[in-house]
Amino acid sequence: MRIANLVSGVILIVFGMFMLLWIIPMQIEEGPAGMMSPRLLPRMMIWLILGLSMLLIASNLRINTNAFEVTPISLLELLALAKIGGVFAVALSLFLTSGPLWAGIALIIGAQVVLGERRPHVIAFVPFFLIGGTYLLFYRLLGTAIM
Repeated sequence: MRIANLVSGVILIVFGMFMLLWIIPMQIEEGPAGMMSPRLLPRMMIWLILGLSMLLIASNLRINTNAFEVTPISLLELLALAKIGGVFAVALSLFLTSGPLWAGIALIIGAQVVLGERRPHVIAFVPFFLIGGTYLLFYRLLGTAIM
């Protein structure tokens, strides 16, 4: 587990530096004079990620007594990841071919089935209430489109 934490910390540091040096300056403009910069909050969050990743690395830098650690990820967890990835792939293909309504329905129902839900009334009504409630909230109550 320590090796995974070290690798994760290094990857997060590289990601944070990439965000600070290239992505944030390219994507977010400086604010006008006398106003707080729109780059401030993203930079603060990246610095927080950098600090926590350095803490992760520092807490796992000790002599490794067991060089051959067993991976903490089981085969069942990898299978669950593949199933959820398949649900997202189906939803993405439906989004590109049929539109967001069918993709949302497929995503909600597929995630329920993959996570073990077997009651048909729950599988049928959860997408209805989520999508219908979103429609009522944005279009009817707030009077605006979802963008």
